[in-house]
Amino acid sequence: MREPLANLDGKSFDVVVIGGGAVGASSAQHLASAGYRTLVIDKGDFGSGTSSRSSRLLYSGLAYFSPDYELWRFAYRPRDLMQRVRMAKLAMECRTELASTMPERVSRHTFFFPVYEGGEYPGWKVDLGYRALGLFGSAQVPLNYRRLPAADAARQFGLVALMDRRRLNSVAVFDEYQYNWAERICFDTILDAERCGAIARNYTEAARLEPIAGGGWRVVLACGTAPGARATVDAATIVNAAGPWADRLLRRTAGPIPQKKHLVGIKGVNLVVKLPDSCRGTGFEMISSIGQPFYCMPWGDHHFFGPTETIFEDEPASVRVLPEEAEFIIAETNRALPSLNLTTRDIVYRWAGVRPRTTSDKASGVKSLTIHDMAAEGMPGVLTVTGAPIMVHRHAGRSVAAQVKGMVRPAGVPTPLSYGAYMPPGEGDLSPERLRHVARNEHVESLVDLLFRRVLVGWQPEMGLGELRLVADTVADILGWDEARIIREIEAYRRFVIENFEPRATNAAPATPEAA
Repeated sequence: MREPLANLDGKSFDVVVIGGGAVGASSAQHLASAGYRTLVIDKGDFGSGTSSRSSRLLYSGLAYFSPDYELWRFAYRPRDLMQRVRMAKLAMECRTELASTMPERVSRHTFFFPVYEGGEYPGWKVDLGYRALGLFGSAQVPLNYRRLPAADAARQFGLVALMDRRRLNSVAVFDEYQYNWAERICFDTILDAERCGAIARNYTEAARLEPIAGGGWRVVLACGTAPGARATVDAATIVNAAGPWADRLLRRTAGPIPQKKHLVGIKGVNLVVKLPDSCRGTGFEMISSIGQPFYCMPWGDHHFFGPTETIFEDEPASVRVLPEEAEFIIAETNRALPSLNLTTRDIVYRWAGVRPRTTSDKASGVKSLTIHDMAAEGMPGVLTVTGAPIMVHRHAGRSVAAQVKGMVRPAGVPTPLSYGAYMPPGEGDLSPERLRHVARNEHVESLVDLLFRRVLVGWQPEMGLGELRLVADTVADILGWDEARIIREIEAYRRFVIENFEPRATNAAPATPEAA
């Protein structure tokens, strides 16, 4: 169970990590393992922000060899080439590491990249990109790349058979890995950080950052589930891993307020639909009609399509799918799979999230992990992390720990960390044994915490809506919920699902050319 807020008041830490998404969790894990007295907090639940709204693809890194970047440019900008090679290599290394050490949290799928007649991306260039990626692969987690003639691929794979056969020349076929449950990866990491000695507290906001004379910071904590409750802790170092909220957090300082912008929020939208059963377990990656990445991701018996990529500067928690965004993704899906003739009525549910890219000379920023040392901006002892997708969260955590090592000495002794998955007991996500175990041991405050981020029920097509009373009754005595609280939790869960996912067709029939 969570450390009571009152117990933290007046305590001192080597490091306070603000933000309990994938990067913050990994930073806390690596810092605690290195012997640092570490507190990790999140103003919501752990893994409930950007980490829970990602594409869930353990991406091979093809975008870093994007065909839209002409090869001749590398002759004039060799640093661009080296940066792209470095990031592609990192993506493949992180892919191998996560799939090897946490196999319970990932699944392997066959993916396609269509090569069209007279298209912008000829087969030789696609071959070049994937062959280059293959150099960074491993025997344990292979890329398995090959390119097949369109007719051969269509005979083998139902998803290819639905593509525009009039234009399709060939299909690049390769393996991708999907982390089915981003939130659980975050929480597995939080649990191991606690095992290594960190204190973790969700629903705890850093309301104020106050510099201490002589060095260090005083952090005023506010409890999101108990209005008015406050505590104050001291920290030699702060790691700002608040994702798209990172710049907002920096403005809460009592010292000089940094004027520089460190991140660009990029809104991504995804839509879940039901494709024919012959498509199950396969997906594709391609370039949209406006030159942006577009994918079809397997999702159990369903698939999801997306994303959009637009700059989003509003409060990240307010992000929602707009009608025109849903219509755009449906149009792009029909462009890729024209025989389906999907409409917005085929959407099972949808979601949107905000990714914190690092600022650059491009308005949309760059997908590059950056650790900003805030000393140059009047906040010594503060690090701000941007541009790190969940797939590189361990690399980011190691990098943060290495940078903190140059700033402050740990007060404790090292403890070996574990990258393995924490598997709650019980057969099935809704087994009473599992539900009661996670309610007792995993910082659960609400039904949303439990069903979306501790057991894999909320993301199912039915979104757990039919099990709410059963689940609430199962854990009520552990969480101290009376009948009135149970009713409030059920209502809050339904409201959360409706506002964030707009489920319309949880029992939708497969979309087929005949049905359309």
